Amino acid sequence: MDKLVLWGIVVIAFLVLGRRLYQRFYDHTQPEHSIRVTVSGKHIKQFMGRSSKEETELPAQRQQFYVSFRARPGDQEQEFQVSEHLYEQLLLNSTGTLVFRGRRFIAFEPDDTSQDSD
Repeated sequence: MDKLVLWGIVVIAFLVLGRRLYQRFYDHTQPEHSIRVTVSGKHIKQFMGRSSKEETELPAQRQQFYVSFRARPGDQEQEFQVSEHLYEQLLLNSTGTLVFRGRRFIAFEPDDTSQDSD
């Protein structure tokens, strides 16, 4: 029974690793696209950090930042993980050019007029 559990864990680990490698290579082979979009949503996913058994304090939470873009009203949104810095700079409904390759976010170049709030 112990060997079965061990092999199950090994198989799952290979499947997860294989999927991540496949996605990385797939994205790398895709052409780079640039499209005009509007920022349609933003959200943060939080995860518990790791700690050792000796630590008595709770670890700091990790955060991942996501922004959704929409090319035209009625089109499906595309969501990408972005840096905290970019996440804080982007405003909902701002427009610009999204650059991406496969599922990988490359850049967002905002229009000059959509980011001005002064």
